[in-house]
Amino acid sequence: MKKDIQIKMDFPGVQTFHTPEEINLIADAIRNPASLSMGQNLKQFESDFAKYLGVRYAFGVSSATAALDIAAIISGVKEGDEILLPAHTFTATALPFLRTRSKLVFVDIDPNTFLMDLEDLKTKITSKSKVVVPVHLYGAPINMTELVKIAKEHNLFVIEDCAQAPGAEWQGRKVGTFGDIGCFSFHGQKNITTLGEGGMIVTNNPDFEEKILGLRKIGSRPYKNQDKYWKPAMSNIVEAIPGKLPYNFALGEIQALAGDLILKRIDDINSKRKKYFDRINNELENYSELQFQKVPEKGLSAYHLLPARFDGHSYGKTRDDLIENLYEDFGIKCVVQYYPLYNYELFINNGYSKKDSYCPESDLFYDNMISFPFKSEMTDNEINYLISSIKSVIDQYRNNKN
Repeated sequence: MKKDIQIKMDFPGVQTFHTPEEINLIADAIRNPASLSMGQNLKQFESDFAKYLGVRYAFGVSSATAALDIAAIISGVKEGDEILLPAHTFTATALPFLRTRSKLVFVDIDPNTFLMDLEDLKTKITSKSKVVVPVHLYGAPINMTELVKIAKEHNLFVIEDCAQAPGAEWQGRKVGTFGDIGCFSFHGQKNITTLGEGGMIVTNNPDFEEKILGLRKIGSRPYKNQDKYWKPAMSNIVEAIPGKLPYNFALGEIQALAGDLILKRIDDINSKRKKYFDRINNELENYSELQFQKVPEKGLSAYHLLPARFDGHSYGKTRDDLIENLYEDFGIKCVVQYYPLYNYELFINNGYSKKDSYCPESDLFYDNMISFPFKSEMTDNEINYLISSIKSVIDQYRNNKN
């Protein structure tokens, strides 16, 4: 008979909620819209986001996946070109390059940071390598000083996947500003949300501005030297990059406003998340079975999620046992974050296999990783309950061993 579980801590589907004051502003924008697409709210959000990062250009789009699609096109990759990216990441990091029929070269992860291993990256660069995609996974920044150095030595185009890391820094500089292009997500499960879906693509390269604008919104651009707004039509339709058809990746006005409101307090949000992380990490310091993500010494994390590696081999327990016991005994719902990409059906069907792409640390982390419930607003009771429940389960494992 299936056990009836009372969920006391669910894995959150929304990470950050709008305040009552922000909801009122959003409601007013819905009641009295000057426009619902490509209007002033989007321009303001883009301007504020660019200023926050310290970057020259920012363009709101429908998702980080859309941002990555645009970035892939601008990079100029084609079929057969090699793309270097971590094996352990969200699927969207790789999807644009499947579409271009480029060859994905999977890089292993560092066992402490859970991020791309730059030493392994060096071994996998060839004369066919064209793009590297560093992913600031779980909110923690990669060593971008070293990565950019490697990229310059091998003439690699750098696309930073910052989907989980708005506000994260490397040596005091915001991630997304080191590479040729940076891509951010505002999905409901991210630190900044634009009411479900949304993203931003950023760059310092002026040559990319018109390309991004032309690709983002069905090729719609103003006519040159247009003296009447209605002649020859409201707008021209251009091919921003020869041979590349445009998309409709626009971010709506209400979504842009929603994102901009949270952007104004993102540093406070991330600061709270750090306090939650530090408290949980410190309270579980004597439980060496759990290894939480180590943030690089010169980095500042956005603390997007709370992943850890669990080692229960000394008493014959696995990650699955820990998840099951926390769920059934305490009503805490944890998840396993990501398969190594080469194990997904999508990638297998497109010619990738574990045999050809094997990354041992990525596989080992997958086999032992657990992601605990974590969000921007956590009460003391929630944090205490999570900590005490984890301790209780692991204490039970230890006692049964003895």
